[in-house]
Amino acid sequence: MTELSDEAAEALRAALGAEHAAIWTYGLAGAFADKPRVREAIEDAMNTHRGHRDGADRLIRAAGQTPPAAQPAYDAGTLTDEKSAVQLLIKVENDCQIGWRSVLENTEDPELRRTALDGLTTSATRATRWRLTIGQHPAAPEFPGKP
Repeated sequence: MTELSDEAAEALRAALGAEHAAIWTYGLAGAFADKPRVREAIEDAMNTHRGHRDGADRLIRAAGQTPPAAQPAYDAGTLTDEKSAVQLLIKVENDCQIGWRSVLENTEDPELRRTALDGLTTSATRATRWRLTIGQHPAAPEFPGKP
């Protein structure tokens, strides 16, 4: 891919911004993780989000554009325990789903669509797992990424 439409570029920038926020938030949430399986899931998620971030960054650069930088901090609200941290992780996964779904809706490029579908699918799956972790139902809402 060497070119992005204005709509696809805007959507990809938003998805990249959501990935930046997810990485930062997962780092913070790790401080509230009590259970080893939750800490392991947080580390796995951070690695996956880093991969999505790096992929989005490469696609934007390949199109001759400058990707947005990560912010120094993001709004995390008040975290008090593992459950509140997981609730925040569900929110950032939803934000990633919205970003990647927008990319899907704004491009016909096969490589970009594969990247966006992977981002949407992994974020939706992870959000479902987090909901199950804290007993939230429904665990898998309809239409992942719908704003």
